[in-house]
Amino acid sequence: MTSDGETSVASLVKGTNFQLYGHRNKETLRRVSLTEYWTFKVALIQLHPKPLDLEHNFNAASTYIRDAAAQGASLAVLPEYHLTSWVPEDPQFAVLAQTAYQYVPKYQALARELKINIVPGTIVTIDPKSPPPAASNGTSADSTKQPVLLNIAPFISYTGEILGSYTKANLWIPERTVLTSGPASVKVNQHHLSTEEGPPPHLDPHSMIETPLGPVGIVICWDLAFPEACRSLVRQGARLIIIPTFWTRDDLTPEARAYGPDVDLQFLSSALITRSFENTCAIIFVNVGGPKSEGYAGLSQVVLPLVGKVPGSFDDGEPGMKVVECDMRTVDVAEENYKIREDLKREDWHYGYSHDK
Repeated sequence: MTSDGETSVASLVKGTNFQLYGHRNKETLRRVSLTEYWTFKVALIQLHPKPLDLEHNFNAASTYIRDAAAQGASLAVLPEYHLTSWVPEDPQFAVLAQTAYQYVPKYQALARELKINIVPGTIVTIDPKSPPPAASNGTSADSTKQPVLLNIAPFISYTGEILGSYTKANLWIPERTVLTSGPASVKVNQHHLSTEEGPPPHLDPHSMIETPLGPVGIVICWDLAFPEACRSLVRQGARLIIIPTFWTRDDLTPEARAYGPDVDLQFLSSALITRSFENTCAIIFVNVGGPKSEGYAGLSQVVLPLVGKVPGSFDDGEPGMKVVECDMRTVDVAEENYKIREDLKREDWHYGYSHDK
């Protein structure tokens, strides 16, 4: 105990039978038994990013995060491309990737100050093995080779520590000429293995992160379309999956949109509930916000097994923030009834994989 009678963070961390989550109660932390019914508050920050204005967007995000902490949130999540928006056709998009990751330490300081966990959406950054880009001179003769850009989502704990990060694996079709996927980047940089040593070992592009909120997985936007992404994380023990997203409603062909104005909204709603139920996991999905007339979908939400979309989540693309409770007990109750995770652990599991790698 500390001198004022409060349990110290260090003493809590030592306990193996308990998990921590940032609980805004006189700036202290509570200790919560794994067998207790428990919830935490998450801030869904449906930011409408100003294109290529990193400082403006960081300041807007910081204001929301401070408000989230004041409302008792343990976690704040921002959307994909929250610092730059998605404007790859502008040469500055690649140039800004040289400095964008410098905002991560600023989020770390904010997390430490406010005692709140933060997933700062995604940040486009240059692969450290890639040559830096030169600013375009605006002439047609400018043929500067584009750098290797990665789309990265870090998890920052309330102590300010980066506990892990994820590089987007499944790129949306327009992204494939601009970004490099996480798996592709790893393959390109695996020069240490000689042909005599054989092919490089299989590397799972998804890794569970141990956090104060328990085992967490991160996937990004189009990863949602692939059940294997969430299933891989659940096999590793993830109970909560966080999905920063830049998903619009007008990115389809006219023929596809002719089937209905809300095709992508249906995709999002059905996929989120399916991933939660089929994996007995909680999902936090945070999309960008913006005018419907410009194609923004929004729909940032918490989804729980047995529950579906949690009341208080976003129903549209209106920019803003909503603080929603995430009841992690639903994960245990769902597993008690469906035993999906138990089946995945079986050595004779007939789909050919288990927790053992």
